Amino acid sequence: MNTICKFFFLAVTILAMISCEESKSPPDQPVNLRTEYLRNPIGLDNPFPAFSWEVNDQTRGAAQSAYRILVASSLEKLDSNEGDIWDSGKITSDQSHLVGWQGSELTSRQVCYWKVMTYDQVGQPSVYSQPASFEMGLLERSDWKAKWIGIDETGKPPRSVMFRKEFTAGNEVKKARIYITGLGTYLLYVNGNKVGDDLLAPGWTDYRKKVQYQVYDVTDFVITGENAIGVVLGNMWWSSGLGWQGGVAYSQGPLRFIAQLEIETGDGKAEVFSDESWKGSHSPYVENTIYDGVTFDARLVQKGWDLPGFDDSKWRSVADLDMSGIRMVAQQEPPIRIVSVVEPVSITEPVEGNYVFDFGINMVGYGKLKVQAPRGTRIQLKYAELLHPNGTVAQENLRSAKVIDDYICSGEGMEEFEPHFTYHGFQYVEVSGLPSKPDKETLKALVFNSAVESAGTFSCSKEILNSIQANIWRGQRSNLMSVPTDCPQRDERLGWMGDAQIFGPTSCYNMDMARFYKKWMRDILDSQDEKEGFVYDVNPAIVVGGPSKPAWGDAVIVIPWIVYKFYGDKSIIEENYDGMKRWVEYMHGNSTDNLYTWSNEDSTWFGYGDWVPVERSPSKPISQAYYYYSTKLLAEMAKIIGKSEDGKELSDRLPAIKDAFNKAYYIKDSASYVGGTQTANLIPVAFGLTEEQFTETVMNSVVENVKAHDNHLTTGFLGTPLLLPMLSDFGHHEIAYASAVQTTYPSWGYMVEKGATTIWELWNSDTERPEGMNSRNHFAYGSVGEWYYGYLAGIRPDVNNPGFKRIIIRPMPAGDLISAKASVMTPYGKVLSDWELKDGSFILSVTIPANTTAEIHLPLKEGSKVMEGESEIYSGGKLTRGKEFFKLTSATDSEVVLETVSGNYLFVVR
Repeated sequence: MNTICKFFFLAVTILAMISCEESKSPPDQPVNLRTEYLRNPIGLDNPFPAFSWEVNDQTRGAAQSAYRILVASSLEKLDSNEGDIWDSGKITSDQSHLVGWQGSELTSRQVCYWKVMTYDQVGQPSVYSQPASFEMGLLERSDWKAKWIGIDETGKPPRSVMFRKEFTAGNEVKKARIYITGLGTYLLYVNGNKVGDDLLAPGWTDYRKKVQYQVYDVTDFVITGENAIGVVLGNMWWSSGLGWQGGVAYSQGPLRFIAQLEIETGDGKAEVFSDESWKGSHSPYVENTIYDGVTFDARLVQKGWDLPGFDDSKWRSVADLDMSGIRMVAQQEPPIRIVSVVEPVSITEPVEGNYVFDFGINMVGYGKLKVQAPRGTRIQLKYAELLHPNGTVAQENLRSAKVIDDYICSGEGMEEFEPHFTYHGFQYVEVSGLPSKPDKETLKALVFNSAVESAGTFSCSKEILNSIQANIWRGQRSNLMSVPTDCPQRDERLGWMGDAQIFGPTSCYNMDMARFYKKWMRDILDSQDEKEGFVYDVNPAIVVGGPSKPAWGDAVIVIPWIVYKFYGDKSIIEENYDGMKRWVEYMHGNSTDNLYTWSNEDSTWFGYGDWVPVERSPSKPISQAYYYYSTKLLAEMAKIIGKSEDGKELSDRLPAIKDAFNKAYYIKDSASYVGGTQTANLIPVAFGLTEEQFTETVMNSVVENVKAHDNHLTTGFLGTPLLLPMLSDFGHHEIAYASAVQTTYPSWGYMVEKGATTIWELWNSDTERPEGMNSRNHFAYGSVGEWYYGYLAGIRPDVNNPGFKRIIIRPMPAGDLISAKASVMTPYGKVLSDWELKDGSFILSVTIPANTTAEIHLPLKEGSKVMEGESEIYSGGKLTRGKEFFKLTSATDSEVVLETVSGNYLFVVR
């Protein structure tokens, strides 16, 4: 926001306080304290963490004018207001999100307690917040005394193994922390107790460069006297085999882990490390891969193996496995956890003895089996998204992935089974081998994903849009599996860049994606080509070679821009800037006459282009449009982080690229770009490549194309997120809405009408051949969700005041829509836009959280008046009341725009 606006809001807020009451009550204590986006984390590895909180003041116009942070080494000192680690003093600032650490550099294992007080807009302090805490991880490689260990054997893929170690703890266990990671993935037990609720830890990174470690508080599990630790390892991303046919792996094994347990007792400190003193054995997981599934033989379970006193004399010695070239970093993204348990909606028996469990929705996770059967009974769980006409599960679209879990019973009473070292995308599970007819307790679906928090909600009076939004949300959740995957079911499940960058804005409306994307950016740059600077189509890089194709590689630029816009987090730009610049310079170096040429032996193919569209667009112009777009975005980001010379140099390139593009591809006579498709014309206008005098005519070409297709889209992955917003921005909102609510092919509503519960990969997944590339759970076409939130409900971030520090509220009714409601949890609190058309009036309820401001657009008709609460505030082109809260920015016959301060508002336009 510019300086004039800031002075305006300060002035009107003070006036509001004076006019409303002689003395304002002080703000309540700040809430929702977070360190590096986390609540009370343990295992941070940033020695200069950032703090965030929400100003807790419901007064209209509430804002923070200053803050004070105290950080102490104990709760007792913090309670006494002694900031022995850091006392910021009173800092005059309205910043309450990502406030940088200014104390001394933090050290490994350091435990800190902190609280904050805020000062309101007239200088009154709150009381201090409730205390929060954070604990540092192991910041130096030298902090690790443990060794990477495993059983030195071969196998393709390696057989699952388990390890154990007994130890003695002294009296009065005060604190116990275990630092652990494994390759591939691990399960951890202390004294028979499973530690943590994370699944598929340590998550997926470029294992050639880096692996994450986790930190667990095991104080309640360690006892005085004899104890035991147990670890089970499976393959997953590291050694299962990835990609088509599952033939590529980071390693052929052996499986390995490293663990370091540190205990504080009344007798002093004790440490237990993974080293050659541990013992190992094969586990009951006789087979396990990410695509094919798990075979678990319960007859091989060694009871008590993770308890003290177990006889491990027949277990094998372990080997020290050198991993000195691999960096270990603390958990960077939300861990994978179970988010729901789903019961079957029906159970059928299409073939005698084969029971099909229908869980009602497409989901990701695996089945949890509960069964009692004779010893040696083999029960098979076969997963699928679809059914054959005869009611059995259809796996043709899974390609080479078998997607089967087998359980061999021990015969010892009621048994339960989870196939831990895999995951599946499915709606149906066909179960064979059961000794009797099942019921709904026999099999339940455990749904899991990277446990990002929900952030947004959207609903409206048009039920087809609500159904599509539900499908978008499920599809997003399904494909957050340590990285943003394309699909969760077939022999792929890779971190495709193009899919993620187009879905990025929608994903940030739906869920709190900041940490997830910050971690994934590190994966992208870990895999970046060291010599030439290009990035790869999938990240962590595996299977697909480089250089990345246009629009896919450009995610390295687009994702940081989206995170900055939605969360106001400059650190993602600062941390990755050099790598981002190398990608842009790679494109610059491979340009001829200012047109980027993707490096490929086949000069007729310029990458994936507008992937799987209804009407194909030329790929070559798309590749060169993205060259312009990435250069443009990087120029902006360079300026944001103070690299003004870089920003100028990059900006100076843009006119020549733009001119070359238009000379090569714009056809003036037809007011259209080469190809003439919706996507071919949308991309240049959206990216700013089209000369201003031609933008309206080019968009008219898009409109005519949409009309010619009976208000249907023809776009693929790249054009789809642009179509409806661009139509709305250029005055064709009714056509956008007509396209959005279609239920005939091709449309989002068509998927719903055909029974979809997630977004499909193809507009015609129902009629396309079932085998091959045909996923029923892809988030890419869900990019329309951005239009739901930002246009129908009207909540938008302001890139000039990012992270929703200034909020744009611009609801846009259309067609037969009579209401829409959206909320978004921002770094400052919840934003709400809730409107309805009633008795000829437009009624809008708005919540603008404390310490933010807003620009509110209200639709008008000729002669309209605007009420706020019971008072008229606007009529005849002028503000009539409320000048202590509102500033009239602009007014036309169709819209009035108001600047306003934080608070709850109810506007009525009559």
